[in-house]
Amino acid sequence: MVIGAGIAGMSLAAALTRDGVPATVLEQAPGPTPDGVGVHLTPNALHPLRRLGLGRALERTGVRPASRDMLRWDDDRLLDSAPLGEEFAERYGASPLTLLCSDLHRALREAVPAGTVRYGRYATDLLEDSDGVTVRCSDGRQVHGDVAIGADGANSLVRSLLNTEHYRPPRRLLYRGLASASRAPEACGDARVRVWAGSDRYISCFPVAGGAQVSFTATVPAGADDPGSYTARDRVRDLAEAFDGWSSAALGLVAAAEWVGVWGVHDHAPVPVWNRGRVALAGAAAHPTLPFFEQAPNQAIEDAVILADRLRDATALSADRALADYVRTRRRRTDRLHAVTDGILAALRTSGERTPEAWAQAVARAEKANADAIYGCGPEEDGGGRPAAAEPTAGPAGAASGRSGAGAVHRVRPHG
Repeated sequence: MVIGAGIAGMSLAAALTRDGVPATVLEQAPGPTPDGVGVHLTPNALHPLRRLGLGRALERTGVRPASRDMLRWDDDRLLDSAPLGEEFAERYGASPLTLLCSDLHRALREAVPAGTVRYGRYATDLLEDSDGVTVRCSDGRQVHGDVAIGADGANSLVRSLLNTEHYRPPRRLLYRGLASASRAPEACGDARVRVWAGSDRYISCFPVAGGAQVSFTATVPAGADDPGSYTARDRVRDLAEAFDGWSSAALGLVAAAEWVGVWGVHDHAPVPVWNRGRVALAGAAAHPTLPFFEQAPNQAIEDAVILADRLRDATALSADRALADYVRTRRRRTDRLHAVTDGILAALRTSGERTPEAWAQAVARAEKANADAIYGCGPEEDGGGRPAAAEPTAGPAGAASGRSGAGAVHRVRPHG
């Protein structure tokens, strides 16, 4: 059972069902996502997706940006440019691809049998016993399976069941939007990723839908209130005020927005516990991350293919060991990426510089030093392969957790 039909959950379902492992995806939304925002896929995720047979479907609407350009916030002056297209193809075997999340989700849905995704199922409780795991939903229905995977995003319920979490107010707000390319010609031009950098905020954008639309992301410092998701009103006006005085190209992109969503960004430390018994986390539920190098969706895809590989040959008796193996493999990689982003922020704090130039230089240095590890390694190469033996993992109370004994029932409920 997979809780959450986002990129991590649907990639896992596609990888499992390709290998003949039945999967049921429980999604709280009433139906497939609308067009929404864009996604930037890098080679480390494109190769696994192609092996799943999705290459042709993604190419139909995807765009191959030639470079990522860092621009100064007020005058569009070029601060740094990193090549993406042919250089990435030569170095890593694939060029990055930008496309709508809805196009990626559609390709993943088409890769799984009909009925795999059950919409309108909001998971509220997990119970594990010697026969497997039961997921209880808010409508009273129950779903039983051998394994439950929490792929339910950065505000994961399943993560809160495995970890004792304390609420921390968001430090930043993340706005994501979509505009017609014809309404924002200054921000589009040729196929490139553009990032306007300020001292404490930025706007980035890239083409999607075959170049007909442009997806953008903007971050600003958070105020006193956490907006949650999709709750703030007057978002375009708020964005225009937050970026008052910025270049006409950046403001034109905001003014052209056809849709804008807003989230509170919580700067999480690495999640202590990813698995317990036959329950585990994947994607942003396991490793919420800041949006450097566009790795949040790409690492979710890596999680999915490694997890599917570990579960392919697992039995009811060995499923917990397969999950522990997956966690060890993936933590090595995601912890390394977390350290890279921490290093960028630490360098800026140490220098005391928060200018656009300082931001651009810090990101460029980090990417140059870690590019091969980020984009060139598949999920196995950087993870170090399969360890020889499983180790117990600590649950919230610190006790070693493995497969529950016969007849034992473990119930965990949301904190708060």
